[in-house]
Amino acid sequence: MQTLEGPEPVTPAKLAPLARPPLEAMSGAIGPDAAVKLHAEDVSVLYGERVAVRDVTLDVPEHSVMAFIGPSGCGKSTVLRCFDRMNDLIPGATVRGRVELDGEDMYAPSVLPVEIRRKVGLVFQRPNPFPMSIYENVAYGPRRHGQKDRARLDEVVERSLRQAALWDEVKDDLRKKSGLALSGGQQQRLCIARTLAIDPEVILMDEPCSALDPIATLKIEELISQLKAEYTILIVTHNMQQAARVSDRTAFFTLGEDRAGYLVELDDTLKIFTNPANQLTEDYVSGRFG
Repeated sequence: MQTLEGPEPVTPAKLAPLARPPLEAMSGAIGPDAAVKLHAEDVSVLYGERVAVRDVTLDVPEHSVMAFIGPSGCGKSTVLRCFDRMNDLIPGATVRGRVELDGEDMYAPSVLPVEIRRKVGLVFQRPNPFPMSIYENVAYGPRRHGQKDRARLDEVVERSLRQAALWDEVKDDLRKKSGLALSGGQQQRLCIARTLAIDPEVILMDEPCSALDPIATLKIEELISQLKAEYTILIVTHNMQQAARVSDRTAFFTLGEDRAGYLVELDDTLKIFTNPANQLTEDYVSGRFG
């Protein structure tokens, strides 16, 4: 992947200005005392010549949950992947603009993607435990980062499983039971524990409950609410009720006339769902389209 900085423009016809709300409605400025953990400024993502996402600017406060909502194909997951440089793995993908973690440029030439992914964990849409024991699933990341001490690994595994609200359910089968033998909800919490084991600062969740039943979904949502005390969380979801339940702030994306996704509005979740500034947002959250 090629990451470009500086003033070099994309073809003007492809990045022509779109009709959109005033900047203050889009940006949803956070309070003056809130620390910004993640920042994106004028971020556009291209797949080859196609502009997938254009001109996204947003701030994610520390120790908060931000939900990305919007119709399918509007670039929610594409923007999410900018924050752990997973778009680097897509052939022909290009990220323009600036993306920061704690004020530092995540795409600076001196920054290695592996360093970013050590600080920013990702939980995928479908649970993807490794075909190994529960213990080895959680210990895998710390081992890859050089942790060899057995006692320390035991501590990390127990701590991570407790944080993921899974310890009491699996503690007797840690080394005997495969992660693949767990239920779908348990597998997703195992994947969250695996993410927590590398001690990240940010957790990205790409529709983490879409493959789960309502009971398992509730457990994941309760877990998200607990984890934000220690982590900054970004979640992509198509479930409006879920966004309203778990997030502090919500960003609504949609497709422009050129079929590129863009940010329509970002604000406190309560305001987005009760008094949005943009008619497109109101139409979406009320179910009139999408």
